[in-house]
Amino acid sequence: MGWRSRRLLVGVVTASLAAGVSRADGLSVVVVHIDGTRVSGQWRGSTDGTSIEILTAEGSRLFSIDDLVSVSFYGAQSPVVSHASVFYLADGGRLGGDLLRGIGDAVVARTRLADETMLRFDHLAGIRLVDDPELKRAKELFDAALADRLPGKDVLITREEEQVRVVRGRLERLDTKEGTFAFGNRLRTFRTERIYGVVFAAGALERVVPPLTVLLGDGSQVSGRLLGARGDTLRVETSIDATVDFALSNVVGLTLRSRRLVYLTDLTPVDEKTEGQLHRAWRVRKDRSVTGRAMSIAGRSFERGLGVHSRTEITYELGGSYEALAATIGIDDAVRPRGDVVFRVLGDQGVLFDSGPVTGMDPPRDIVVDLAGVSRLTLLVDYGAGLDLSDHADWGGVRLLKTRGKR
Repeated sequence: MGWRSRRLLVGVVTASLAAGVSRADGLSVVVVHIDGTRVSGQWRGSTDGTSIEILTAEGSRLFSIDDLVSVSFYGAQSPVVSHASVFYLADGGRLGGDLLRGIGDAVVARTRLADETMLRFDHLAGIRLVDDPELKRAKELFDAALADRLPGKDVLITREEEQVRVVRGRLERLDTKEGTFAFGNRLRTFRTERIYGVVFAAGALERVVPPLTVLLGDGSQVSGRLLGARGDTLRVETSIDATVDFALSNVVGLTLRSRRLVYLTDLTPVDEKTEGQLHRAWRVRKDRSVTGRAMSIAGRSFERGLGVHSRTEITYELGGSYEALAATIGIDDAVRPRGDVVFRVLGDQGVLFDSGPVTGMDPPRDIVVDLAGVSRLTLLVDYGAGLDLSDHADWGGVRLLKTRGKR
């Protein structure tokens, strides 16, 4: 059952979230287009969930959801209530909350969504029951299990001071006082106060990736589909089978997954060449810098992109299906202000873009390159004046924009 399926707790969730601080009139927003263009204005809402309207200095503008990657809201936030637990959702979202009770293969929690939010086990990737900085080993084991979930087996992690235990099996029930866990053909009862968290098995439920994630002020993230936005609320059909009216006073931003946008790191290159002059050749890194660290250029971070070293040449077959390439280029913070390279984008007929010298002293540069009709695409990072010394180059957020009408 995916995020398009039945809706639970609609009345409870709507009543709880609609009571927020009224701030829609004059609310400042920044929308980011899939090509990286940013537009500032005042929020005006969405009538049908397929587009949003903002008032800019030039007048009212309507933006298709399919043309955007994010919307950021600016203004006074409602007070953030701290929660003891975190509920990690199977679609990558998360909810801060307090466990209230268990109901069969589900839990009910107090969250930012509602005083009572039902979360089925098959909607969850994990539950962290306690936030205690002293429990470092338990946190390490929980984070590792969450990052690499086992097929067919849940993982229970204790918070014992002397020795943290990891038990693999199946969670049958979880309540505030106790729960039951099946392992080795046995069903055992445990005291909840002794448990750090549980990570649920992977692959139990195949899901469609939701097109929208709502970012809340307490760090919670809830995915789903935008139904509309009027007055002080956003109405979203969420991935946890509930239609929710989010008060704008609780929302800090929206992340959108355009059907027109394809990250280059999701494609497999047909050719890849690396070489060095004074140093060995470095391998290409996906969604990391060339050293394997988080990618950033002059303090600007990128979750997606290609980390390379001069000289690197990567080629893809596109089949003429894309209208543009967008990226942010520059030298990674790991070596700045050193580094000196040249970024080039090559197409069927030759050079489509040439950056000229890019050094570790330069700010990040946003680029958009026309790919109309291009079948074969090559990204090249070449040596600069300093040969290949400290040439840690980033194609930050590098992505392709599909030609309109193509899916």
